[in-house]
Amino acid sequence: MQRAQQKTGPSVGSADSAGARTIRLGRWWAMATLGGLTVGMLTLCFAPWGHWPLAYVALAPLAVAVAMARRGRSALLTAAAAGLVYWLVNLYWLTWVTPLGYGAACVYLCLFWLAAAVMLRPMLRRGWPAWLAVPLVWVGLEYLRAFGVGFPWNYLAHSQYARTPLIQIADLTGQYGLSFAVGMVNGLVVDVALGRLGPEWLVVRRRRIVVGAAACAVVFVGIVGYGAFRLGQETHSPGPRVGIVQRAIPTSLVGPNKSLEEMLQEHLIASTAFRDGDCDLLIWPETILPISMNPEILEADVAGMDGERLAGLVHAFRWVFLQDPGIPEAQRRKELAAYIDYLRKWAGMVERISQGLDCPVLAGGSTLHYQGEPHNEWVLRNSALWFDRSWRAERIYSKMHPVPFSEYVPMKYTYRPVYRLLRRFVPEQMVQVDPGRQWTRFELAAPDGPVGVAAPICYEGTFARLCRHMVMDDGRKVVGILANLSNDGWFVTPPPDPQKLSAEHAQHLASYCFRAVENRVAVLRAVNTGISASIDSDGRIVAMLAGRPGTGPGSVMQTGRLWLTDSDAGDRAGLTVGPRVLVDSRVSVYSQVGDVFAVSVLVVAVLATGWACLRRHTGLEDKP
Repeated sequence: MQRAQQKTGPSVGSADSAGARTIRLGRWWAMATLGGLTVGMLTLCFAPWGHWPLAYVALAPLAVAVAMARRGRSALLTAAAAGLVYWLVNLYWLTWVTPLGYGAACVYLCLFWLAAAVMLRPMLRRGWPAWLAVPLVWVGLEYLRAFGVGFPWNYLAHSQYARTPLIQIADLTGQYGLSFAVGMVNGLVVDVALGRLGPEWLVVRRRRIVVGAAACAVVFVGIVGYGAFRLGQETHSPGPRVGIVQRAIPTSLVGPNKSLEEMLQEHLIASTAFRDGDCDLLIWPETILPISMNPEILEADVAGMDGERLAGLVHAFRWVFLQDPGIPEAQRRKELAAYIDYLRKWAGMVERISQGLDCPVLAGGSTLHYQGEPHNEWVLRNSALWFDRSWRAERIYSKMHPVPFSEYVPMKYTYRPVYRLLRRFVPEQMVQVDPGRQWTRFELAAPDGPVGVAAPICYEGTFARLCRHMVMDDGRKVVGILANLSNDGWFVTPPPDPQKLSAEHAQHLASYCFRAVENRVAVLRAVNTGISASIDSDGRIVAMLAGRPGTGPGSVMQTGRLWLTDSDAGDRAGLTVGPRVLVDSRVSVYSQVGDVFAVSVLVVAVLATGWACLRRHTGLEDKP
């Protein structure tokens, strides 16, 4: 009898242990499934996939998992893992440029999902309605994500870029207002789910769901009504007729690339097609011009330049063969003078195309500038140059926000040892540039008077606050057109040909619909591989040069010319024709006050998290 008891004891314990393991595995499986649902739906709701209704429920599965997890660490691990998987899937196009940077970026960005779980869990478990908690936390973190390293990509609002009536709210609150509204619906879904699935202590009462549904309805009725009001306004006047050249030129750190001279020659030839019409502005993409076609170099007196400045210029041009101490200084001066004469020849060609079309040319290129005390060195900047019927670029805008760890390694002038350490992780071929120092704008003649033009360069235009600074000056709207010059050639599929677009191209374009509405300006994009486009001040994409067969992954790069005019001249010249650019007289609230809404959301989210963490538990204690 005793032996029988001893024999049956362990078997009962083993059964209990096996049952506990099964339960734990079931919980982990449920958490992983909920996290995976969020990853999948959030991916598909953005361009180029375009399943925008999914944005209204995409966050709900993860939020339910965070709220219902028995242990806090399980909730945090689920959120961090989901975030990591999401960014690994959605930033795949970075692997073609920098695999190391791709991994670092994904790890960094998943921390925002971890922070969302840290903030949401105590709020939901201590009685906050999810229809309010979810948008507060998510939008507050979206705003934070635009700072530091800065990656304002795939915000909730961006999923709705083609829903023109909805995005009009951006001229009041910026893109964050629509993100908040979409987040509210997600939160309402969470409240409904917890009302049906949650344990008794976490069950959401019907009254909260009714209040949340009413709040969401009021918000969306207001957004749609405001959108209809704004879209019905007649505030536009005829603007310039614009030509945009797109030559399908990929960029790579490995393998052969076209020289800058070859690219410039292609753009010069392609631009002659606009001679048949009255062109008011010709736009070329980023980094098309040879280094460096700014007046400071073209007018440099090499013969009279002091030795230190001369040596710095040789170093800036990266001419290793001239940096040999054994090379006579006279030879250095001769080589530099010859190269500057060569640049003047190309500048003369740009002058001739500008004079032939009788309009300015706006083109991207790297420029060298001498920086005096305390460093006394030549610095390279990523610039947009304005050639107005002259070889001399009258005005130059240099990119104020270079891409961190790609174009610009931080702490160059503050902590040099740290800078040198970080620079080792950036490929040597990726030449580093310095930030610009001022918001330079251009002026263009138009039928109803001069129009201000600002040129955010590439990724810089995804930052709402930067574009707002470009448009406004001392409280006045001084810009009617944002001309975005981009090089998205990094993000096409690697060779062999034909090289194709990635998801990056459509997502980059989508964000500019919000820049247009936020500041009530027309947005023109000139992109070397596409997608070049025209966006009106209501955020509608009215013309574009897409790939074949479309704008998504698998579409082949397209060579083309976009002619924005009010005539049929483009049809005869074999150009892709779009409507003439219109200038909007409206000055938006967002342009005047900036990110007040987003800052307020972030402050409330932080205070709510602190309140929830300090408040005594009303339900189960989190288990360690």
